[in-house]
Amino acid sequence: MPIAESQRLRIPSHYYVYSEPPDKTGEEVLHFVSPHRRVKLRGRSFREFVQHVQPLLDGRHSFEEIHAEVSDLFEPEDLAACFDVLSENGLLEDAAQSTLAPEVEERLRPQLNLFHDLAPEGARLQERLAAARVSVFGLTGAGAVAASSLAAAGIGTVRCIDDGPVTAADTYFSAAFELTDTGSARCDAMCRRVRRSAPQVRYEAVPDRLPDDDAVERAIAGSHFVVNCVDEGNISLVYKLNRVCLKLRIPWISAAASGLEVIVGPAVYPGETACYMCYRMRLVACADKPEAEFDFQSYLDRRKRDDSSRHANLVFGVGIAGQLAALEAVKALSGAGQPATRGKLQIIDLRDLSSSRHVVLRKPWCPACFADWDSGGQE
Repeated sequence: MPIAESQRLRIPSHYYVYSEPPDKTGEEVLHFVSPHRRVKLRGRSFREFVQHVQPLLDGRHSFEEIHAEVSDLFEPEDLAACFDVLSENGLLEDAAQSTLAPEVEERLRPQLNLFHDLAPEGARLQERLAAARVSVFGLTGAGAVAASSLAAAGIGTVRCIDDGPVTAADTYFSAAFELTDTGSARCDAMCRRVRRSAPQVRYEAVPDRLPDDDAVERAIAGSHFVVNCVDEGNISLVYKLNRVCLKLRIPWISAAASGLEVIVGPAVYPGETACYMCYRMRLVACADKPEAEFDFQSYLDRRKRDDSSRHANLVFGVGIAGQLAALEAVKALSGAGQPATRGKLQIIDLRDLSSSRHVVLRKPWCPACFADWDSGGQE
């Protein structure tokens, strides 16, 4: 849209704008500085621009209204040419083109500002998030953090899948739950949280027990991404999720905290990366005592119980796990960046904040994904 037709011109709020005094030739320098960009423009009358024009570029005035205020300083063609240069450099936008409600846009302003710097049309990144449905599998610990963060980021639909009640430990792990929520369904408590903090987000709850693959498939149908935070004591449910995501071609990621370690990933892209079963079999194979580890994994498979309140964990690790899993989902859905855990495992040591990343190789003859790869997937 031509600048002259813009309805609500604004400089993105994260830019600092200032000018330098004129040099010997009378030329001035206009600076636009954000945490990620520095732009310098050379010309004249920048001091007057900063004093009289910049305050009007707040998203509430049209070109005509701005020119009417400064007509004694700038000719309309000069002002339009200046605005065109700013627009071409991503330093000026028309707030009237936003598809977000004003109160939602104001709340998401920091995120929108970052998207503006990441992509020429940063608003499209937010539009992709608003059109997405993310299912959070398990609201214990990291799951509650992930669901809250996804809603805060403006995901269009957040679906939470959990059949358990809020425990006292849940109120320790996540501010999403309050002590008064103890005993009520986690899905219901999360619904209240999302409606308070992000009312524009559509919240869907699946509080049912999922006894088989068909039930899991119904629970995540229509999802564009799944975040798995099911407790390891209920690992058999994650194996069902793995099979269903492979079948429906839904990318997904796991996140957990274990003692002083945060474990994020692998992000599984069906037909493109190793699956979750590949990862668990590699975990057994690489253990110091593989036979003992296999026995323990078999025990967990039979246990089918949420043990999140029994583990030795810190609230910090759980929070980091949930936040990073939500971040990976947002990157994947918005196109803002490639998930770092795609086919990889990220481990953070809370003792010294060191981190390591490990590629998860596909396991030959994997009972979950071998047939999928054999029918056309590529390693």
